[in-house]
Amino acid sequence: MNPIPLLAETPWYAPLLFAFGCALLAMILLRRSFRNFGKLTRGGSGPALLKQHRPTSQWDGAREDATARFNRQQVEMHELAREINGQIDSKLILLQELVAQSDRQIQRLEALLDEAKRSNK
Repeated sequence: MNPIPLLAETPWYAPLLFAFGCALLAMILLRRSFRNFGKLTRGGSGPALLKQHRPTSQWDGAREDATARFNRQQVEMHELAREINGQIDSKLILLQELVAQSDRQIQRLEALLDEAKRSNK
């Protein structure tokens, strides 16, 4: 009895056709991938590579970088100024409250001093 009955029934050219089909498929896929790879590396309009702005002179990129950096620093300075203004305002309110408390204490002490002078006479 044959362990693999299908092997005995297949014609001699079936493995050859299978190998030929695999080779043909590999050639088609390789050719297609090389074509797309060539577009991406030679500056073609491939889907995975985006076009980037290239400076026309030596200083174009430096100016854009400096402008962006300056704008970012300007925003940071405005944020810092807002934060410092908030801190100063809160400390000013606290100082005004302390001055009001001390005025009340002064008036109370003056009233007590006047009362003490009247009681000593």
